[in-house]
Amino acid sequence: MKKATMKDIARLANVSVATVSYVLNNVKNQTIPDPTRQSILAIAKELNYVPNLAARSLVVQRTGMVGILINKSPNLPYWKRQSHMTFADSLESRLTSAGYHTLIISLDPLNPAMDVIRERKLDAVFVVDVLDEMFYRISANFVDGVPLILIGSLINDRMFNQVNYNYPQALKTAVSSAAVPSCLIMESFHNTALTDWIRDSSGLATEDIYVAADAVRLSEELEVFLLRNHGKHVIVINEFLAKAVERTGLSSSLTALCTCGFPEIVQPDTEIIQFQNDRAQTAFELMVTLKSAPNDPAIAAGNQFLIDVAP
Repeated sequence: MKKATMKDIARLANVSVATVSYVLNNVKNQTIPDPTRQSILAIAKELNYVPNLAARSLVVQRTGMVGILINKSPNLPYWKRQSHMTFADSLESRLTSAGYHTLIISLDPLNPAMDVIRERKLDAVFVVDVLDEMFYRISANFVDGVPLILIGSLINDRMFNQVNYNYPQALKTAVSSAAVPSCLIMESFHNTALTDWIRDSSGLATEDIYVAADAVRLSEELEVFLLRNHGKHVIVINEFLAKAVERTGLSSSLTALCTCGFPEIVQPDTEIIQFQNDRAQTAFELMVTLKSAPNDPAIAAGNQFLIDVAP
């Protein structure tokens, strides 16, 4: 079936192509009678009209396209893949419902190829798990005024908005509720600043913290760590990692910080800590706020939005 065009709509509505363009692109400075406007919209719906994003961007200075850039190393462990997939799926659903098109791209953390990004005019960008030294290399590819929101990353620069779980609050809750001393098992991040923030905020000694980075060596390393910390309360960030701890049978007291949205995968006797929102919801709401008031210095950039523990 031939794709409907603005000319087709104009012919059926007996108006000019310019009038159709004004209506479909919601141009505010044109006075168009409401019956004409409703007729155009009804015909466009009947013809299943799909706007040309490139042409539309020339009229309204936006493409309706949002980028989700995920930094992914080769052999990414399954718990990290699940975390990325959960975030991207949840965010994409919200963007689609709001009328946006979503571009999901995997980047090499050490050498992010930005050519495919530069070819598109993105209305907003979400960047997941960035190496500390790559923030500016990535951000240089986007023009001022395009919301750029970091997920699972930490940087001390007011140029960037950041969305993270409130790990310090969650860890304090887990440690204080335990009847015995605690140890921590956490997933690794490309962003070392985030890793250090979590480790430091736990209040635990270095030998009481294990950072899981390799799925191949996980079972052996987990067993060694858990045997060395026998009798301690085990706190695990990421419920898929918590499931791996359960399989060892070496922990009698376990708390899982649920960062993937699947608390049901752990055993009933495992304590769980959930957060009030997922990162996708908070990030989407932040994008909407930034786009609605792009010049407001109070929200323009430089904020870290922490998602608190659910009551």
